[in-house]
Amino acid sequence: MDTAKNQRILTLVWAPSETRTANYARQLNSPLYFIHYLLYKRPWIAPFKYLLQAAKTFQVLFKNRPRVVYVTNPPVFAPLCVLVYCKLTGAQFVMDTHPPSLYADRWRWSVPLQRFVSRFAMMNVTDQERFKALFESWGAKALVLENPPKTPQFNAVKNEEHADRFKVAVVNTFAVDEPLDIILEAAKKLPDAHFYITGDKGLAKPGVIENAPDNVSFTGYLRGDDYWNLLNNARAVMVLTTYPYSLLGGAQDSVSLHVPIILSDQPVLREYFTSGTVFVENTTEGIVQGVRHMIENEEQLKREVTELRQIHRDKWEHNFQQLLTLIEAVK
Repeated sequence: MDTAKNQRILTLVWAPSETRTANYARQLNSPLYFIHYLLYKRPWIAPFKYLLQAAKTFQVLFKNRPRVVYVTNPPVFAPLCVLVYCKLTGAQFVMDTHPPSLYADRWRWSVPLQRFVSRFAMMNVTDQERFKALFESWGAKALVLENPPKTPQFNAVKNEEHADRFKVAVVNTFAVDEPLDIILEAAKKLPDAHFYITGDKGLAKPGVIENAPDNVSFTGYLRGDDYWNLLNNARAVMVLTTYPYSLLGGAQDSVSLHVPIILSDQPVLREYFTSGTVFVENTTEGIVQGVRHMIENEEQLKREVTELRQIHRDKWEHNFQQLLTLIEAVK
């Protein structure tokens, strides 16, 4: 028997990379396919690349013929393709939905499609109780799985640059919900701190990088060791959002490294990050006060974030076992 073409489970995501899905694929001992063509996050070419990605998805699925497919949403067309495959073969699928697809303006048009697809999934995975309740109100099955605290494996390199300043790593992607402008204004008022801001510099608005204060460095988009070393060398990690229900992966990565966090004061973040965290208003003065509070209470916050990591590790292992049991029951 050709076992390569009779895999029990297969994981796929329509993106060039995606940390959450990659981690779950490892936990599930599943082959992982990143299916993506053309430019990333460019809405005007989406119809063209979605056609290419749909064709590739069907090729991968019918070649490997998995009994269970773990698929990430958005975009909703990825699980739609998986649904078609499952209807034709009798396979089943798990849809892992990232919450912004349920409330962000750019995905609002797709919510009816998500509701439709979710009812056919053997399980819908989301990272918050409020969205689990939403799926269940649609008549779909749902399970809460937050991102688990990671144990990142990387070649640690000490960065002695700006050793006399309080280093803040800002996990940023130049997305619409990230208030970068107020971070730059706050940096001007915090000369004793240095801010390392991530993200593809090609996505920055004109003049943002050129006019940034001297205590700000734009790192570009970081992966692997470069990303983990940035966070590991920081004395605090900052991740801000204007979305009320976005559970920020960069903040969870910081917990994995026992580095305290500065976060926007949003409902879901308060629920998850119950210690080791400074919450700030999305204002210049709010950030300034938050960084100063972090500097003054650094040691206590470091102890707290270590305890927080273990709490979420225990919770995640319990919930993940429920998903694993469900998948293993598929014949």
